[in-house]
Amino acid sequence: MNNNKVFLILGASSDLGIALIQKLNAEYSDSLFCLHYHSNSDRLKEISFTGGNRAELIQADLSSKEGTEGLISALKEKETTPTHIVHLPAAKMMFTKLKEFDRERMDRNVQIQVYSFIDVLKAFLPGMAKKKDHCKVVAILSSVVNGKPPKSMLEYTMVKSMLLGVIKQLAADYEGKMVCINAVSPSMIETKFLSDIDPRIIEMAAGNSPESRHATPSEIVPAIAFLLSDDSNYINGANLNVSNGSVII
Repeated sequence: MNNNKVFLILGASSDLGIALIQKLNAEYSDSLFCLHYHSNSDRLKEISFTGGNRAELIQADLSSKEGTEGLISALKEKETTPTHIVHLPAAKMMFTKLKEFDRERMDRNVQIQVYSFIDVLKAFLPGMAKKKDHCKVVAILSSVVNGKPPKSMLEYTMVKSMLLGVIKQLAADYEGKMVCINAVSPSMIETKFLSDIDPRIIEMAAGNSPESRHATPSEIVPAIAFLLSDDSNYINGANLNVSNGSVII
């Protein structure tokens, strides 16, 4: 039944996070939503939870190990063990060539997307496995990890590929323990995540997609919600390609 879940949504204040929360709030009841945000919680506070659902907001800067440890401590102090973890955080997308590779920027992005994810799973995955109740982990990757990536996306492709490695390895390590660890790889989504990219590049990328447009958050959220649902209890180690056919694998 869709009730009494504990959702930990990292990066919940993102456009994708808000759309996901709204869908889960409509589909689940009597559940706790632990919603992580970095700096601005206004959009999260505007959500009206129904059906006995409730929310706890947790501020943390995942670009530092101390920030991630603070988030973990906040949850453990309340004796909260998630049943469902969704990992959305990412630095804003940038197009970078080899000559523009920035080690410091890359390290920060790896901390936000990869190391924070690993630290959270290290803290809570063993407890989730003990529940023996098909707990779920879903990370958002990108279609760049499937097939041939676009040009000039070195840092972005590196980080997403690292996350895919984490998903594959932990799915293998936790097989048979009733914890489903999966990923969703969407093509480019129309969100504020693209705000630092030249609009001409965004328009060009849209023109190369099958419908000459980017995805909307509402078109990606159903895939995430499916992997969080009981309908996906027999799916583990999968990376769903949600790219409208721009990538075929």
